[in-house]
Amino acid sequence: MPNIKVYRGGILQFVLSVFITLTALFIAIPGLAQPQATGQMLSLDEAINVALKNHPAIVEYKERSLAAKSQIGVSRANLLPQATHSTSYYYGNSVPSTGINLPSGGPAFASSSGVISDYVVHRNTVNQLLYDFGKTLGQIGQSKAQYEVSKMDLANTRQQVVLDAKNAFYGYLAAQRAVKVSEENVRLNEDLVRQAKGFYQVGVKAKIDVTTAEANLYNAQADLITARNTFQISQVSLMTALGLKSWPYAGLTFQLDTQPKLIDLNEAKDKAFSSRPEYLKNQFQQKADQEALRSAKAGYFPTLTSQGVQNTQGKAYGGMRDTWSVSVQMNFPLFEGLATTYAVRQAKASLRATESNTEVLRQDINKQVEQSYLDVGAAAERIRSTEKAKQAARENWDLAQGRYKAGVGSIIEVTDAQVKFFQAELNYIRSVYDLKTAEAGLERAIGKAY
Repeated sequence: MPNIKVYRGGILQFVLSVFITLTALFIAIPGLAQPQATGQMLSLDEAINVALKNHPAIVEYKERSLAAKSQIGVSRANLLPQATHSTSYYYGNSVPSTGINLPSGGPAFASSSGVISDYVVHRNTVNQLLYDFGKTLGQIGQSKAQYEVSKMDLANTRQQVVLDAKNAFYGYLAAQRAVKVSEENVRLNEDLVRQAKGFYQVGVKAKIDVTTAEANLYNAQADLITARNTFQISQVSLMTALGLKSWPYAGLTFQLDTQPKLIDLNEAKDKAFSSRPEYLKNQFQQKADQEALRSAKAGYFPTLTSQGVQNTQGKAYGGMRDTWSVSVQMNFPLFEGLATTYAVRQAKASLRATESNTEVLRQDINKQVEQSYLDVGAAAERIRSTEKAKQAARENWDLAQGRYKAGVGSIIEVTDAQVKFFQAELNYIRSVYDLKTAEAGLERAIGKAY
């Protein structure tokens, strides 16, 4: 019995060790691993790298690109020999005619005098395309162009993922800063309530000062609840943008710079037309449509193929003999229900549509670059104006608070000045991160690669 207990314990330890090992391997599988809760701070560059590694949209378009690449091999296969083997077994009172060798289809049968017999045919066939007037080459060219199209889709997805990650990153920082401002606003209102109560208790101010200060405090507390909720939502948005299922970081680290990063507008447009994946995709799509048209036109012409057949046929238990043949076929498309005609029309229409889309893309890209460029400039101007407004509101609040402490100001004057200062500070925070968001939008409009 003691030996049995030891054996069970050994089995339990073995199963436990296997479970731990498999769990570690599962976590190590690329695409399934999630950042562990390290408590470290996350920088913007690190956030971009995490998004590019984990976001499911990028994984999706990587696989689509691999599928498009494999299609090139599928199209190229038509140029290579096609070999098949078949084995047929016949049993009954009617057996195949001996001495017959058909390149395709089953052997012919000859009736017998009711004698039950069997017959076996082993057939090896090799087919080789000799010439099809560019139909297969057009299909290969179309597949290659479509692979380039898929690569542009992947590049476009990467740029969009980075843009979303940046916007979510800045939104998180702005919401976090708004929470701190709201917390400070609550603290200032609490101080004001204590002052109003002190003045009321010594008979300097009326009861209305206390109730007004308390009402402002409750409003500030409500604003703080909203700010904290907005911050929690921003964290969820950032997790989604980075492709994470949990939040392992202690917070974000970012060196804020309020100076706009602008280049010459014409230079920005030139970069956009040479870098935007949507525009490059259009060029490759035109190539794909041209190759599709080439392949469709080849349907008007004959196809030249060759075939080699080797047969081993006869009785299953003796009398087997070998036969072979080599042939060349030319197939002329006399009438296919106008399928080739409509295929050519379809290919021409697709090509014309893609060519027309070029100008649409140029106009859209030109508009996006100019709009993003102007957004950056406007955001920089808003920073300067909101900063001055914040300074003025702060000075006004200091004066109102000083007057109230001296007993010559009213509670309405103080609370009004405090509300304006709180709003001015929030406006300044929004303008700062609006600039960073506008800069991210300009980089996306230019087509910065990642």
